[in-house]
Amino acid sequence: MFSYITFRKIHRLLVLVISVATLLMAFTGLLLKYPRITNILPFDLVTIRNLHNVASPFFTIILVLMMISGLVMYFYPIWRNHNK
Repeated sequence: MFSYITFRKIHRLLVLVISVATLLMAFTGLLLKYPRITNILPFDLVTIRNLHNVASPFFTIILVLMMISGLVMYFYPIWRNHNK
């Protein structure tokens, strides 16, 4: 059975992973929104679009797992105090 400490460790790891994933999604989204940037920087829009599309499901999965671990951390003390 997972404990509160285990969920806290998982949540902290997922916060770091979601931070990196957010930077990736934001950067690729910015390049897709403003394609003129690719005139200055040597990026291919097709590659950027593919990277954004491939990263999107992983971003969502990480975010949902982080939300679940956060909810467990939030409700665990309430549930524990209720059962005493």
